[in-house]
Amino acid sequence: MFRLVACLLLMAAMELPAMEITHRPAESRQDQRVNYFIALLALALEKTQEDHGPAHSKPYHEPLSQARAFEMVARGELDLVWSMASQERMNKVRAVPVPLLRGLLGYRVLLTHPDGAARFERIRSLEALSALTTIQGAGWPDVEVLRGNGLEVGTSTDYDGMFRMVMGQRVDYFPRSVAEVWPELKRHSPLDLTVVPGLALYYPAPIYFFVHPDNTALAERLETGLMRAVADGAFEQLFRAQEEHRQALDFINRPGLRVLRLDNPLIPGFVPPRDPRLWLPQDR
Repeated sequence: MFRLVACLLLMAAMELPAMEITHRPAESRQDQRVNYFIALLALALEKTQEDHGPAHSKPYHEPLSQARAFEMVARGELDLVWSMASQERMNKVRAVPVPLLRGLLGYRVLLTHPDGAARFERIRSLEALSALTTIQGAGWPDVEVLRGNGLEVGTSTDYDGMFRMVMGQRVDYFPRSVAEVWPELKRHSPLDLTVVPGLALYYPAPIYFFVHPDNTALAERLETGLMRAVADGAFEQLFRAQEEHRQALDFINRPGLRVLRLDNPLIPGFVPPRDPRLWLPQDR
């Protein structure tokens, strides 16, 4: 009897029209950071297909800044965006409370010009780092985090251009997520940028899927799908399958790594999940 009911439910789901989810596209043609999140979205939808029917996603037809994407989600003009959380964002739109990078986004390595790498060997504090200049994308929440901790930060709307600014020594360094920097280095290999060895920044930086506040159906479907993937190991398998994630874990576990810890004023009182399947231990 149970098998019959399950089959009937599956048949009914398969007859439903496919849900189409439009999400924020990549920031440029060279930006491949979206691939993991699109795969994770597809995994969550697959895990809930029997309950809710087929679904697929597609990128919005033109580039969107983070700020514009969040405004469009809030107005119901865009279904989904993934990004670092802030209290302001969570007040405007609905977060699906499953950290997509297990806290790895919060570790920031410093991209710099090879000729300037040696100057970072003597950096032991945020005060010392504040004497140098950095760059971040306009509208990125990291701008407020870095400035709030006393660092000098410029902004740009040109994602690829920020790498060129570092190579042109117009800024001293460019903080990049340890989970994102390795493929970025490959894509910008002609610039011959380097990661500062032995030094990283860290601040709590959960990254979530965000949907319209009233889109309860999509929010609950994604949360259910992600947690099913956590439970059966598919989430961990996808996470570990990314070469850049393996490289990131290798970097942050290097002996002697100096980690400068920053406060994150955007999410005051944030307490990371205790479940190690959702959040990597932060015991450095």
